[in-house]
Amino acid sequence: MRRWWVLSLALFVAAIALIIASVATGEGQVGLFLIFPFIIASGPLALAGSALLLLAIISVFIAFWKTGEAARPDAGGSDAAVGQERKFGGVVMIGPIPIAFGSDKRMAKWMAVAGIILFVVLIIAYMILVHQLF
Repeated sequence: MRRWWVLSLALFVAAIALIIASVATGEGQVGLFLIFPFIIASGPLALAGSALLLLAIISVFIAFWKTGEAARPDAGGSDAAVGQERKFGGVVMIGPIPIAFGSDKRMAKWMAVAGIILFVVLIIAYMILVHQLF
């Protein structure tokens, strides 16, 4: 179960590294259309980076599926985890605007903090990459 998370993180890091290398060599371009990032690939590095990014997304879905499968009592999950309440939360980014949710108030507040941090990082990255203000 944990190996899927490690695999997806490794694929994502490799994809970003290949995309950065393709931009550095001139084989690819990265940009924003409104609030959506895009990649223009004209070489093998950018193509490999895009393919690894797609594989990373697919492996995240498989990791979520495997995690949910292991948590079911009839699927061989641990008996100790059956009696425990699980807390969860998340942040959905619609462009730069974060939408936080959680299973309780404490988790929702932490997700709101994470969303604000992501918002600030996106704004700074936009200023550096597009407007070159810094």
